[in-house]
Amino acid sequence: MSNRLLIGETLRFQPSEWLPAWWHPRPNSLSWTSIRAAWRRHRSRQSIAGLDGHLLKDIGISFAEAEAEANKPCWHA
Repeated sequence: MSNRLLIGETLRFQPSEWLPAWWHPRPNSLSWTSIRAAWRRHRSRQSIAGLDGHLLKDIGISFAEAEAEANKPCWHA
């Protein structure tokens, strides 16, 4: 079994199962949903940055657009 599958298994746990009670986000603070969304944006932007010119042309994005998207911080939607 690969390490990737093992990591995927551990991510299915809810934070309340392995974090101390004092560390849970407050209702008006940064939530797990927003952290996950930012991480997804980061991974997507890194994937776009790794595409070559032919693949960018296939999906209809110019190199400048891909570079601008890849350089955005993860907290910007």
